[in-house]
Amino acid sequence: MKNSYLPKLVSLTFIFVMAVALSCTDHTEPDPQTGCKLVDGTLRLYPCEFEILKVEFCNKLNINDIFGTVMPGHPDITLPVSLAWSSFHPSPGFVDATFKVKIHVKRISNPAFDVFYQYIMPKIIRVLPVSPDAFDISSFPPVFPPLPVRLDMPVGDTSIVIADASYHAREQVLPPLNKPVYSEISGNVLFLIYNMTTANVLANAPNNYPTILDVAESHIALNPTLVE
Repeated sequence: MKNSYLPKLVSLTFIFVMAVALSCTDHTEPDPQTGCKLVDGTLRLYPCEFEILKVEFCNKLNINDIFGTVMPGHPDITLPVSLAWSSFHPSPGFVDATFKVKIHVKRISNPAFDVFYQYIMPKIIRVLPVSPDAFDISSFPPVFPPLPVRLDMPVGDTSIVIADASYHAREQVLPPLNKPVYSEISGNVLFLIYNMTTANVLANAPNNYPTILDVAESHIALNPTLVE
């Protein structure tokens, strides 16, 4: 009777050894329960690592004084130029304004590829209103990628990334109120997170994902209106 357990013990030992060996490779199996969908509604090849919970706009350089928040599905934000930490007129009739923002990022899955927890978070600049094809894959990889961001929190934890959101607009003073009116706005309309290894795998053959939204680990849209 005792000998009948030997084959089972050998089989279990082999399975355990193989599991350990696979866990030590550069490519790790992400959490299957945290799959995310592409723009067309199908499941992504690899689960998304992050969720951008919200973007908070700060009063000048005071990161604890929040005057506006953007959340997924709610991109509209009114930005008083008076609350920008930097604003100037590059030429008559135009204004440039830069706001300090706090991006709240939650890890929802382990990485599909080990990048030592370093990622990049490009600011996507577009002219408003944004056209439907504004985020096609031709924008990847970034021509001038920003410095890596370290997001090494465990699954379930949240980190805050401090960044800037910058805008350029036409400024006109119109009667009867004689207050500035801003139009032809361009600037930061999207924050996203790239794991560059994962993004390259998804953007290139044989996957050929069509948009930067699909190859990013998370994204959040901004639809700003500038006021005095």
